[in-house]
Amino acid sequence: MPRRRRLSEIERLTIAQERRNGVSAASLAARYDVSLKTIYNVVNHRDERQTANGSRSRVVGIRVSDDDLRRFDAALSRRGIAHRSNAMRRLMLAAEGVFLPDDEMCDELRSLGAALNRVGNNVNQIARRLNEAKVRGERLSYPASSHRDVRALAGLVFDLADQVQEMSRARRSVLDLEISSALAGFAGRDENGAE
Repeated sequence: MPRRRRLSEIERLTIAQERRNGVSAASLAARYDVSLKTIYNVVNHRDERQTANGSRSRVVGIRVSDDDLRRFDAALSRRGIAHRSNAMRRLMLAAEGVFLPDDEMCDELRSLGAALNRVGNNVNQIARRLNEAKVRGERLSYPASSHRDVRALAGLVFDLADQVQEMSRARRSVLDLEISSALAGFAGRDENGAE
């Protein structure tokens, strides 16, 4: 029985990677002058070793639009991150903190909602009084004080809108910091984490 040559560790890693990328076992066997069985053993042994070491044995696939991918790549580029897989892995590990609802923001939005309801009730009362006067054929009484009240209500609505926008900006900044923290340390690293 002819003796086949022994593969180096680098060759084994390369074979496992190329098999994952779809290169046929037959072409790898011919290129490295080994049997098909050797190729299969290399790949299976590599997978078993990764699983036993608790390393990455699962593949997660997602579909995204061209625009989604472009924006994600731009965000990674701004942070100096070269590989999507590293970024996704870190985001998955940080998901517990990043994707939790912001209780403080929820409370603020509830109180703003209540304030908007009060404004809506006041506007409805003004409209009802004006409509009643019109139906009775009375001259619409709309004194300067009513005009001031409506302006004050409009001002309150605009203030509430500004507060919601500011809360949104603040939450986005916090999320950006949390995501940046989750992705920290990957700038300039390769797929295996080497500089």
